[in-house]
Amino acid sequence: MKLVGGLGSPFVRKVRVVIAELGIIDQVELVPSAGKPGTLNQEQSGVNPIGKIPALVMDDGSALFDSRMIMRYLNEKEGGSIYIDGDWDLVRRESQAEGMLDAGLILRFETFARPEELRWDGWIEGQSQKINQCLDSMEKDAAALARVDAASIGTGCGLGYLDFRFADWGWREGRPALTAWYETFSQRQSMATTGPTAPPPA
Repeated sequence: MKLVGGLGSPFVRKVRVVIAELGIIDQVELVPSAGKPGTLNQEQSGVNPIGKIPALVMDDGSALFDSRMIMRYLNEKEGGSIYIDGDWDLVRRESQAEGMLDAGLILRFETFARPEELRWDGWIEGQSQKINQCLDSMEKDAAALARVDAASIGTGCGLGYLDFRFADWGWREGRPALTAWYETFSQRQSMATTGPTAPPPA
């Protein structure tokens, strides 16, 4: 199998963390592929009609895309415990982390990729508010993050993305439980070896 996606993408990172947690790094080749907002990446489009990352390309050439779909597929294939049938609170917290990542990526595009004269302050404020609301909810949910699952992986990658792209956000302020959890979770080997600034696998 091949995982297509950029090393700086938090969505790709989620899948890479799951691959590491399932112990199948040697079964999945990482194919770095970067993209630009508004420009369709032909390499990605060849396996994914919506041209987004990540995409998991099977040995027969077929592909899965959307990080959550790929995570579920790998978990089921390997008999993992990243998901638990019927645990809707886990799904809720995973969706919460996904929403924060979506807002973070939109905010990154708006404040970095879009020309300054075209940026929309109201849009920036709205996405920032979504991120802070998710962070406040994560603080309340911190005790539930003790287990390594899709929700904790998504949350960890989301917080890592804030540190990477928005280092001055100050998300730790007023959120001691979430901060303490992340300090421990981010030291897991699966997290330490998949960060956007970590060297790519040999």
